[in-house]
Amino acid sequence: MRAWVPNFYGPNQKKLEKQAMRPSILLTGATGALGSALLPELLSDFDQHDIYCLVRGNSAEDARQRLAAILSNAGLTADSCARVKLLHGDVSAPQLGLAQQAYSEILSSVEQIYHLAASVDFDLPLSVSRQANVDSAIQILDFSRRCRYHSAAQFRLNYVSTAYICGKRSGLLKESELGLGQEFWNSYEQSKLEAEQLVELAKAQTAITIYRPSQIVGDSGSGKINKFFGFYEFIGLAARGRSDILVADPGMRADMVPLDYVCSAIRHFSRQSAAIGQTYHLVAGLRHSITVDQVVDAVLGVMRAANESVAVARPRIIPLERLETDTTALQLARYNASAQKLLLRTYQPYLAYERDFDCGATQQLLQAAGISIPCMESVIKVTTQYALSFRTRKTRGTTPAPVQ
Repeated sequence: MRAWVPNFYGPNQKKLEKQAMRPSILLTGATGALGSALLPELLSDFDQHDIYCLVRGNSAEDARQRLAAILSNAGLTADSCARVKLLHGDVSAPQLGLAQQAYSEILSSVEQIYHLAASVDFDLPLSVSRQANVDSAIQILDFSRRCRYHSAAQFRLNYVSTAYICGKRSGLLKESELGLGQEFWNSYEQSKLEAEQLVELAKAQTAITIYRPSQIVGDSGSGKINKFFGFYEFIGLAARGRSDILVADPGMRADMVPLDYVCSAIRHFSRQSAAIGQTYHLVAGLRHSITVDQVVDAVLGVMRAANESVAVARPRIIPLERLETDTTALQLARYNASAQKLLLRTYQPYLAYERDFDCGATQQLLQAAGISIPCMESVIKVTTQYALSFRTRKTRGTTPAPVQ
């Protein structure tokens, strides 16, 4: 079967096809972990709409291939794929990087916006993070205000932020709180806070719902996810036998949330008029989260079951403040030269202490709609199985690398 090839509209495209002017949805971040999972669901929810996917790329062909890979992996029907329209542009650029006529015509058809695109690189300079995350919010808000349906009852801007706009704050972290003078662990947190502040101000003129997920891991049923970062990078080190020491608080409950839960929550709230103007923590919460110790045991259990002939050593879990006193000079030297330390430069703050995200009211609303947090130990196991299986298939050359 010939691979599906999307239509595309980019900086040099002056006019859209007439058939594309039915009511539509704009999705940014379609090639990311969350966006690639949400796209098939939006096609189902809005079965009379086109879905415009704004995708960056080194060229139109590059953007086309990236989106085509997502649709190929989603197992969609030809009719559904025909409603996906590729916009080759840049969400951080004026007019989303599109030609004036194409931009104007999209403005006349978009009824709902799902803005998921973001740079999640924690190590970027603040100016670069702002360009990706703050500038994109500015452009999406400008687009929203110009939309033909802006004042219509069905119009909605669904904005995905992050629970980690809390920065270095501790204690109960409320959905109603935003900028309280907090400091930040990295440029990602700060730029997302600054972007959300702009979105919050726009709530007075635009129908907006804000979603703050924590660390997203794979689908709770299949473990599937199309981007491996964060938690998955630690799995990769363990699979290669390069995880002797893990600098973390072993009793800390790490807030991770399955991909399908976040998708289901966004889909539900985006259809509820009562959700307009609201902000929701899409997190597991301390009550549903498991400790670092339990996460490590779950991952190692899966690894040992997958390869019984290979002994998988359990890493020593040592809090940062005890690293030098609880290791020998040789152990410390090995750790300082390890890939694990390089990884922990980025993620160590998320393994050092618990974040108590206030999510009780949100989870009650979702539970009433049949959307609940599953057992997180089971989620960790199934998502580890998927990651190891993917790694094995990739090594054998039977599957492509994750879409970036």
